[in-house]
Amino acid sequence: MYRYDAVLFDVDDTLLDFRASEAAACGAVFDLYPDTGLLPDAFLAAFQNANDLTWELYMQKRITRAEVADQTFEALARLLPMSGHADSHAAALAFDMAFAERSVTEPDASRVLASLHGWCVTGVISNHEYPTVQRRRLVASGLAGFLDIVVISGDIDIEKPDPRIFNHTLQLLGMAAEQCLFVGDSIISDAAGAREAGMDFCWYRRHHAGAHAQATTAYVIDSLSELLALLDAPSAPDLRVAG
Repeated sequence: MYRYDAVLFDVDDTLLDFRASEAAACGAVFDLYPDTGLLPDAFLAAFQNANDLTWELYMQKRITRAEVADQTFEALARLLPMSGHADSHAAALAFDMAFAERSVTEPDASRVLASLHGWCVTGVISNHEYPTVQRRRLVASGLAGFLDIVVISGDIDIEKPDPRIFNHTLQLLGMAAEQCLFVGDSIISDAAGAREAGMDFCWYRRHHAGAHAQATTAYVIDSLSELLALLDAPSAPDLRVAG
């Protein structure tokens, strides 16, 4: 197996479980809606319905990232007539704070990063409009200490799949593309950008069950623990870092 000098990762749905993190944050605002009569699971389902609609607006660039939480809880109030006098804006603020502080790691993320850290350079390249939020999530999840470099799109106004964000990272590392492996869950933003920059790409497929690898994919894994075997890297003990 070729020995890479750096292994770089996407963040959401690669190192941090985005949906599970949203569910954890939703639990933090449940008590703000005492009049709905819903159990936590039913409240979460209502939230996810509202949130999916709001994220669709964001993906269509009809709202900004800063408006997502407010719009979601305004939509939730419309979906839950019994929400009473719940303050949608206060709920949105509480949710955003909890989302940053209660991020849930992907299975084996902490152990894999701990194993690779020191054996090679480790880091992330992440799309996020608010770098301070993404860094807080990495710190709160316990993963930040295993990362040598953190590159976030909001810092440089370049997003994946633009290869310039990968080239920027290579410049910071002082490495050539062939020295690096990029691991991510998105064929569109992660695979395409990494390959255009000349990096090998490993597709983390846990959230895309049944999907097939494309020509831009050098490797495919369904669990992060497979990466250690793929790279012939040492395995650290299970650290069980909570998200």
